[in-house]
Amino acid sequence: MQTLAEAPKKSPVPPLGSQAKAGRPYIYVVGANGTAVIDPTNWQHIVTAPGVAPGAWYLFLDNHYRDQLGRVWSQTSAIEESYSALADVYITDPKTFRNEKTIPLGYNAVHTVGLTPDGKFAVVPVSTGNKLNVYDTKSFEQVATVNVGDGPFDMMISSDGKYCCTPEVNSDTLTVVDPKTWKVMAKIPTGEGSGSFMVTTWPNNKFASVECCGYHGGKYNLALGPPATSTGKGFAIKYVDLTSQSVIKSIPLDFLAVWDEFTPNGKYDFIFGPLAAKTVVVDTGTLEVAETIELESSPGLNGYITPDPNGKYVYASVKSGLQVIDTSSLQIVDTIPTGGVIGTPFVLE
Repeated sequence: MQTLAEAPKKSPVPPLGSQAKAGRPYIYVVGANGTAVIDPTNWQHIVTAPGVAPGAWYLFLDNHYRDQLGRVWSQTSAIEESYSALADVYITDPKTFRNEKTIPLGYNAVHTVGLTPDGKFAVVPVSTGNKLNVYDTKSFEQVATVNVGDGPFDMMISSDGKYCCTPEVNSDTLTVVDPKTWKVMAKIPTGEGSGSFMVTTWPNNKFASVECCGYHGGKYNLALGPPATSTGKGFAIKYVDLTSQSVIKSIPLDFLAVWDEFTPNGKYDFIFGPLAAKTVVVDTGTLEVAETIELESSPGLNGYITPDPNGKYVYASVKSGLQVIDTSSLQIVDTIPTGGVIGTPFVLE
């Protein structure tokens, strides 16, 4: 197995500099193995830079939100207790490709870092500690610890700042925390054996979608790593009403869904997984599958799907490049080679 010390390093490249025109957006596909910059006016890949944390091959960037200073937060997890690679949180400027801070977290399984809507606080689920660590994004000081259920794996705060949601893979629960006090508000059951482990709050701030893996027991190597065992419930996405604190819809899936993202108007929910070369699109008005879009390749563990702020496109980073999905036709309209970079797309000026 490759260690951090043995992981390949990217050679430095000149910054975007004169290749970019001021005042208009570019797409930055930020990944562990590099950052690909794309001009959306002509869908051209114009430069590749080093990754956000050079040498951190087991790095995850599971959201496209930035902190109050415009930086992105990503994490690596210890993969087993005796493994030499420890858990870290990385804070990086996506435009300069410079890592500005590393927060060490030792022999822990650490998962998706999320941010408050104002970018002032970052929340880090520590699955092996059954807790959420809360950090001030300016000082990097830990300002709160929230004790939750067994195996917190992800978290997201609603855009109105009212709910901090974290699913617990071994408790089959979605825990809801008040981001103003960092106190637990509710524990919502997602179904015995569901293995709830990833979450996205809806644009309307009323609902949350929870990806369920149907496994229990995994501490390292993601939710399915040993000693995880199947519960027999299979893969699913469950939609939760945050007001009534109940599951209102469960959709079975034939693949492990890890992420979902919404169009800005909230009409469609795009469901995405690391091992499946497709995205399932759910109509949020009916909570029924509207379309299944076949992708050129699977995204792997580092790929992600991001909506464009203008709502016209959704960008899916997969092994073959960046696939551009038109949200009106629900069809792929372009695939942009990214030089092998797989990561999270950001739209930045």
